Amino acid sequence: MRNAFRNAALASSLLLLASCAAYKVPTNAYGPKPYDPYWAVRQRAIESPIYNYVPRKREQLKPLDVRWLSWCFVGNEDDGIFGEYAAKAPYSTNINFGTFCSWSILRNPTHNFSSYVIGSSDWKRHYSYSVIGVGGQKPVRVFSNAAKWPKQDEPFFDIGFNDFKPYLKFNPWISDLFFGWRKSGSFEIKVRADLKKLKKKPPSDTLDRNQESEPGVTRPAGREGSLATGARSLLSREH
Repeated sequence: MRNAFRNAALASSLLLLASCAAYKVPTNAYGPKPYDPYWAVRQRAIESPIYNYVPRKREQLKPLDVRWLSWCFVGNEDDGIFGEYAAKAPYSTNINFGTFCSWSILRNPTHNFSSYVIGSSDWKRHYSYSVIGVGGQKPVRVFSNAAKWPKQDEPFFDIGFNDFKPYLKFNPWISDLFFGWRKSGSFEIKVRADLKKLKKKPPSDTLDRNQESEPGVTRPAGREGSLATGARSLLSREH
């Protein structure tokens, strides 16, 4: 027990000392552009003292810097530790320790480790190869190039390799299970129920598809359509 406390104290001391050491590239070099509509939020984020302990980018670190550990496990090379670049709008406008914990520890734990240490997200070209897939437009496909599959033609069961690393996907109905490396190169474990699938609209019936496939052609539908067609025929005969 004493050894555990001693090691924790040592690690804390090293982080404290590391925070005093200068980065190779200053953190403010990654600030927002002047025309950024969320300039104020992103500028507050880059000025946060937490970035003294968790580097914004790995290029800031020297080889023996202890902050490689914080970069690996609570850093976020892509979106920032507050999610300030998570999308067009920041994850939150509250730049504080709570947002850091919510984004970097609860929502995206070990992001850099999964993406860049054991992952290959920084590869310029990615490779995706399926050994066997079940579902989609084809009942079964074996030994196929998954990179060429249309997005709407994803099988619900799939085993293969992304960037030469294995993955397993199983997501029938509302299930959403994934284990392994994504096509983007990052490692992920996901087990959840995707309720958004229940809200998807059912496909249109055959009649609607036929009408859409022949622009300019209007087909009368049902009894009302038949009556309207008959009335037009009668009027044309009278004239």
